[in-house]
Amino acid sequence: MLKKKKKIASFWFVFGLLLMPIHTNAQQYYSLEELVRITLEQNYQLQIMRNQQQMAENENTAGNAGMLPSVNAGAQRSWQILNTETNFFTGDSRSGSNAVNTSLNAFVEMDWTVFDGFSMFARRDRLNYLAQLGETETKYWVEQTIADIAFAYFQLIREQQLLEKFRQSLEISAFRLDLEDRKRKVGTGNALRYHQALIDFNSDSSLVSNQEMLIRDLKIRINRISGKEPMQEINIAETDIHLNGIENMNFLLDKALANNYDIERARIEEMLTEANIRAERGNRYPQISVFGAYTYNRQTSELGFVESSRNYGGDFGVRVRFNLYDGGRQNTRIRNAVLQQESAGIALDDTRALLESEIARLLNSYENYMQQYRLLQQSLESAEKSLEISRQQLETGAISGFDFRQTQLTALQVENQIINLKYSMKVIEVDIFKLTGELAQRIL
Repeated sequence: MLKKKKKIASFWFVFGLLLMPIHTNAQQYYSLEELVRITLEQNYQLQIMRNQQQMAENENTAGNAGMLPSVNAGAQRSWQILNTETNFFTGDSRSGSNAVNTSLNAFVEMDWTVFDGFSMFARRDRLNYLAQLGETETKYWVEQTIADIAFAYFQLIREQQLLEKFRQSLEISAFRLDLEDRKRKVGTGNALRYHQALIDFNSDSSLVSNQEMLIRDLKIRINRISGKEPMQEINIAETDIHLNGIENMNFLLDKALANNYDIERARIEEMLTEANIRAERGNRYPQISVFGAYTYNRQTSELGFVESSRNYGGDFGVRVRFNLYDGGRQNTRIRNAVLQQESAGIALDDTRALLESEIARLLNSYENYMQQYRLLQQSLESAEKSLEISRQQLETGAISGFDFRQTQLTALQVENQIINLKYSMKVIEVDIFKLTGELAQRIL
């Protein structure tokens, strides 16, 4: 008898631990907006993308496009120490030992391509497009990161709601276990019902324990996305998922075509190919450059006919270069550039088609889930009433523990379906807002 009492006491101790909420010394509750702001500041991947965007903007200069002249300057000072002997036809001779000759040279030169078949303007456009593409990529990663933190945030709400339902089910299982234990003690119950209740109690306890582990893993994931320490405790301010609703197909598609980042990226890539064609065609024209230089030269010599000399001055001119024949390689590059532009246009059309089909698919799923949600709301009301009736009948012995368990599981299943369905609908909303390019403004 004492052993059985200890076992019952241990069950209630475990039950209390499973139902006990986790407290920290200093709890801070985060809204989704606050988590997004922290993430946008601290996410490592976003920091890398911003650096890459800045690099593309740094490259976007007139100098990199070849529009500006290049100017170089240099100087050189040299010494020669020579031993020489010179014999002339006249019979004279001249010799020197350790004679020092010095030389000083300095120059400033400029070279400027003033015409290259307008290729420099095509290159400048290309640099502009690459800078725009870098900005678009950063915006895409911002939206994707916001979506990631939103998915994790709403999933955490769902898992905490499921945990609450599992704990409520555990309370009911504990009530049933206690009831069967008291019935057995007074002789109105039997061991079979008691052990069935014990098995169900342990099963519900495992559900609670596994759900708590899942929530801890999810918080670690949120900390990873937001750049926090992995084990830092994080609590969310919301306890339920609120649906925003979505517009009709045509309205969503118009928004997506105007704001979607995949569409924007495909358009920029198409413009890049057009700039590449202009740059390649520019190589068919002559290249005209102007150049100029200023030089200074001074020499001294301890031996030789000239003791010292100095000259300085400038020169300038125009240089024209024209490629007469290169084996047809330039024509090949132009044809390939035209094909790249054609492929970019096809890719843009394909992106539009994929976007339209994806929005249609998400909208269809959302409407279907909404119909299921309305039906489940009706079922939930009946399930709660059935559970309360079954609980009363279990106390009076009108139904068996097995029948009560089936009613309990049915109610739990309906509640879980509603929670999961709302989460699935919220995920669709986030996906649609991301496709239409308005996720950030919806959250922030």
